[in-house]
Formats: sequence, structure tokens, C-alpha cells
Amino acid sequence: MAEMRLIVGLGNPGAKYEQTRHNVGWRVIDVLATRYQLGAGRSERRAQTWDGAIRGQRVKLAKPLTYMNRSGECLRALMDYYEIPLDRLIVVHDDLDTPFGALRLRKAGGHGGQRGLRSVIQHLGDREFARLRFGIGRPPGKMQPVDYVLRTFKGDDAIQATELAARAADAIEAWLSDGIELAMSRFNGDAPSQREGRSKADLEAQLAISQRAHELAPSDPKVLIKLVAIQKKLGMIDEALAGHLKLAALYDGLGESSRANAERVKAVAIRPALVDLQRAIAEWYLSQDQNKKAVARYLILAEYYREHDPAAALNEIERALAINPLHPKALAYQRSLQPQIETE
Repeated sequence: MAEMRLIVGLGNPGAKYEQTRHNVGWRVIDVLATRYQLGAGRSERRAQTWDGAIRGQRVKLAKPLTYMNRSGECLRALMDYYEIPLDRLIVVHDDLDTPFGALRLRKAGGHGGQRGLRSVIQHLGDREFARLRFGIGRPPGKMQPVDYVLRTFKGDDAIQATELAARAADAIEAWLSDGIELAMSRFNGDAPSQREGRSKADLEAQLAISQRAHELAPSDPKVLIKLVAIQKKLGMIDEALAGHLKLAALYDGLGESSRANAERVKAVAIRPALVDLQRAIAEWYLSQDQNKKAVARYLILAEYYREHDPAAALNEIERALAINPLHPKALAYQRSLQPQIETE
């Protein structure tokens, strides 16, 4: 059960809310359930859920039935029952501060006034989980936000909302198969209508300029950051990975260890097989007394090893337990791995 990923769309139950701006999270779940022929779903722990596989990942889709302001109650119940860690959760919700037609993937953050997300953070006791913001824009004129979010999409907006729900489902698929960093690089940004002029040829022209700028100023992190961003948009993953590692080395040379570690985190998100780098990240967290993040990193390593090397996975769990001997997820993981080790 620890391998399951939980995809939650926030919204309100009832026909009168179905097509409102506040229920775009539910619409994205519906798109995924239909796209992968997951059927009608079932009711459990005050949520409508679907089980299946998307992009080779075991998933549970969920639409809380507790109304928006109490979304965290059933989400926490699902995570506890299925022992789903925070790094396997993503929440889809409407966002007033994101322009209508745009998406924003985030690895963590606050609730920004979105009451469903606030409930989720309160019940999880943590903000370190992925979320996909579905932009609905600010209300026109003097309309109150509470009235605006409960209005349905009309005319061209309804067409665009349907298109964006499909694109949001694409972003969830990318999160599942490629990780949050690559998904962010592909899907964050302006609405598609605002991006039409940014063709591949435009990006290739920008790439050439950025590569030349990097050659002229190889020690300037800002230049390299821009180069890596363009490489990701063009699907140049190996080059982008090398760029993150160069940035880490540059920041180390500048004495900015926090930024260096952040670049290493981005590198292993692209290539989890860089296990030595994964451990270096965990050790840096330990050196900064960030024990919780160090434990999380060892659990990520354990997950990487689990299928092909259970003994190595168990070693990583033991590293986590050396930091926090009572960590519930690490203990559960240890119990699940022991039988595999004993039968080999």
C-alpha cells in the first residue's frame, strides 16, 4: 500500500456546484477517471474514490464529499488508512490568484486563502505536499470572491475550462511519470493562448543565446539557471541534469550551501538513480538540523531500491530510524521489507 499515489481534487458535492469554478478540482479527477476507464468509483472514508494505474503508477483518485471547508478530514483518513506519505500526494484546487487558463504546479506552500487547501494543511499538520493550482482569476468589478467561485463557467470560458481540465490531467500524468520538477517545467506558465507565439524555433533561438551567454560567463548562476529552464522546455533532460549539477558546484564555491543543495534535489528528481547524491542531500539536511527532511530523503531512497534490492532499501530505512527511531512510516516500511529479506 505504501506505493500508492493519492490524487485529490477539491470541490463540493451536489449538482448545483458541479460546473462552478470552485469544483475544477473535481473536474480534473473526472477527466482522469474517464481517460483511464476507471468506472463509477466507490464511496469510502467520506470520499468518492477510484483505483487504477496511470503511467505505470498505482493510484487512488479521490473527490472529498465533506464540502470544501472540511476537505482535510477525509484526505487525512485516506492517507492514514493506506499509509500514503506526503511525497505521494497531489491536491488539485481552484486558485483566484492564478490567471484563468493557467496552471501552477508547486512542491509545497501555504493555502493562499483557499479554504479547502487550508483544511488539508490543518489536518495533515504539514505544507510539504504537491499541489496543482487551476487558475480561475480574480472576480470582476466589486464581486465578492465567495460569490465568484460558486458561479458556473459560461460561453467561451466554459470551453476554455474544459480544455484546461484536460491539460491539468496531462500535468498530473507528468507528475506521476516524470516527477514534480519536470512537470513544473512543462506545465507552469501562462495560459496556452498566451503562449502560442513561443514555438520550438523561438525556444531554440533562446537556447543558442543562453548557451553563448553561459560560455562568456560560466560562473554566473543566473545565466545557467535560464539555460537549464530552456533545456527543460525543449526536453533536453540530460543537459538540464548536468546544468543542475553545475549550479550546485557554483553555489558551493560561493559558500551558498542551501542553494547548492536545492540544485542537487532538482537533479535527483530528474534521475533518482544518483544514489550517492541522494545521500549527500540527506547528510546536508542533517548538518542543518533538518532531521525531518533527512528522514524523508532516506525514505525516497528506500522506495527507489525496494523493487530490485530490498536489502539496500532496508539499509536506507535503518538510516532513517537512526535519526528518528519512532518514525511511523519508516517502521511500517521496515516491517514490510523484513519478509522479503528473509526469503532471499
